[in-house]
Amino acid sequence: MTNVITRKYWYDFNGELEIVEKQALVIAPSTVVTANGECVSIEVIEKTDENGIATVWQTIANVILPEEIVAKIDFESLEDLSVAEMFRRLAAISTKKA
Repeated sequence: MTNVITRKYWYDFNGELEIVEKQALVIAPSTVVTANGECVSIEVIEKTDENGIATVWQTIANVILPEEIVAKIDFESLEDLSVAEMFRRLAAISTKKA
């Protein structure tokens, strides 16, 4: 089973730290799927600060799609699915026209 959370990340934008929030679908401990801009990503969270904000993570895979498609992804509709079925549905979404 998966669940939907809001994951916060510390991003360094040219020396200025900023917290960025992303909706994330937890698929395994410390592993999430996010959709942001024109990208669906699988990320492994390696370290968080004392407030639970991700400070170190690795992006395992990125799928570039039109922003119109990424914006339509509803993680809550995917959260009760198996990981395999979730990826099948994401693949189906990616083949539809925006």
